[in-house]
Amino acid sequence: MLTVLVAVSCGKEPQEGKDAKWERPSYAAGQKQGNITYQLLIYSFADSDGDGIGDFNGIKSKLDYLDALGVSAIWLSPAHPADSYHGYDVQDYSAVNPKYGTEADFKALIDAAHAKGIKIYMDYVLNHTGKGNVWFAEAKKGPSSDKFGWFHISSNPSADIAAGKFPMLGSYNSGEWHDVTVGEIGYTGRLHFKVDFSGTPKTLTVTAADGAAQNSNPDTSVKMFLWVGEPGQAVRMYRTGTDIYEITLDTDSPWGVLVRTSDTSWDGGTKWGAPKGSNVLTFGEALALSNEDAQDILFGTPTQMKFQGAFGSWMPDLNYGPVSTASSSGAFRALAQTADKWMGMGVDGFRLDAVKHIYSAERGDENPEFLRQWYERCNSTFRKTHSSDLYMVGEVWMGSSDVAPYYKGLPACFEFDFWERLKWVLNQRTGCYFAKDLMGYRKAYAAVRPGAIAATKLTNHDETRAASVLGRDLAKLKQAAAFLMTAEGEPYIYQGEELGYWGKDGDEGGRDELVRTPMVWDSASTAATGDLGGHVDMSLVTDAVSVTAQEDDSESLLRTYYEWTYARNTCPALASGKMSAHPKYNDGNTLQGSVACWYMTASDGAKALVVHNVGASSVDLDLDGDKLSDMLVSLGSVSVSGTTLELGANSSAVFRQ
Repeated sequence: MLTVLVAVSCGKEPQEGKDAKWERPSYAAGQKQGNITYQLLIYSFADSDGDGIGDFNGIKSKLDYLDALGVSAIWLSPAHPADSYHGYDVQDYSAVNPKYGTEADFKALIDAAHAKGIKIYMDYVLNHTGKGNVWFAEAKKGPSSDKFGWFHISSNPSADIAAGKFPMLGSYNSGEWHDVTVGEIGYTGRLHFKVDFSGTPKTLTVTAADGAAQNSNPDTSVKMFLWVGEPGQAVRMYRTGTDIYEITLDTDSPWGVLVRTSDTSWDGGTKWGAPKGSNVLTFGEALALSNEDAQDILFGTPTQMKFQGAFGSWMPDLNYGPVSTASSSGAFRALAQTADKWMGMGVDGFRLDAVKHIYSAERGDENPEFLRQWYERCNSTFRKTHSSDLYMVGEVWMGSSDVAPYYKGLPACFEFDFWERLKWVLNQRTGCYFAKDLMGYRKAYAAVRPGAIAATKLTNHDETRAASVLGRDLAKLKQAAAFLMTAEGEPYIYQGEELGYWGKDGDEGGRDELVRTPMVWDSASTAATGDLGGHVDMSLVTDAVSVTAQEDDSESLLRTYYEWTYARNTCPALASGKMSAHPKYNDGNTLQGSVACWYMTASDGAKALVVHNVGASSVDLDLDGDKLSDMLVSLGSVSVSGTTLELGANSSAVFRQ
């Protein structure tokens, strides 16, 4: 006799005679055991005040959604003031970005999340700051500044690296070194400006002035301007001869001046500055002007040097010195003090950006050793007020064998190989090797750190979306969620992944903003699109793809996420279990190669059987010896007859044992 099993839904089903509207799942105290983290982008998650930019209060307003999704922690994109929209070029680690709200708003978010049993993890960037960082501004004052040594700044980087002056750097790479003006810059006082456009080259001469200061020339027929100060203003000069222009001004500029032939446009060669490499002006001497790659014309007595920034000229790398003494460096101590502030406010952990790049060339154990010092320093603060250790996860964007050594320093690392293997499994429809591969990764991690946490995921804010990789195939996307929630590790869900968002990143012909699409909650008109510079795929920002629309659709991807996160959270074997191979359906059984099958066993002995068929057609599996009467959750077509399990295409099931 054929028995069809249907797993119990985690949502509240309508009662007889009641409104037939589905309700979000709810959790009793202590039920969320699955250690599921949600990665969200503050700027594009939820906007509370209508300015088009996501904010802390917006996140707070969506905690019910995250709670129902089974989330026990939130990883926030960088919350600090930054040079760019994404926040990875930090200006001030001790402050929050005012676009997102106040520190009081941030504290309110932390407290509201904690009330729902949800932890808050901050994104911390240890490799580099932003070019607008307050420490870098101090460093640029020169060797007399106590911040000068916090960065790699040199007038001859190749020679300094060879001499061992910068022990963090293995070799000289000219592409990582960028021009910087070092020294006291700017001027306050009365100056006379003379622009001579009568010949070649065109020149600017500036002298100290005793005469009366002038206002901007009211004669709009004159098209010669000075751009002075910060944020700056265009001042119209006076014509004093054929192609000669002059003006005397009271000047207060933290940098210098530019010459412009338009006060409305920078295009078409209207911006005139210093030639590259010759941008320091000497009072009383004519400076040749250029409108090709025009540089700021600087006042003061600066010198031209270079700074090292592996990620570009807008992100100077921090200098911690020899790894053996990194924790005593000024930059390390200052960063740790800022982390102390946020832990004191209630932050529960940190995600560390780009940790394989901190010490260049990935030499030996330098980065793991640095991270050990960082973790132990932060954990010493955390343990003063907590009985458990601080959570900290590193972004080590490498294969699992290269990730393993990083567990010497950190309790958790992202497992990029999880998604590399899973996307191959789903697109090649071959599942039999998956469990073996994952168990191999975990064995390597445990050899370095017993209790190592594999932070599993599909994609993140730097990767082409899972939906694009899987051809927007809804069945595959649902099964990707099922794999994520049934494997050993601690899973992450990236904002919009549960809605099936697609998009290619900049490395694959798209733009990074296109994999950072704003969430649509009920109406596209309220989506937080304002910080993405117009680079938004509006076919995703629609009411039809919204959270509300997918919650109302029993066949949606979001409903699948609700079901499988609930199963993971409420089943101890799935929540914290260890993977082990099935005796029959494993890497040695390639005749049923579309099947991925394993056991999950908790420390108290609770056990579950996990079975996925990634094939395009159904399979019949003989599971004599396994208990098939207690199905926890299912996906697709699942039926049981005695000891035979029939799984349809892209179908999955979990059975309590």
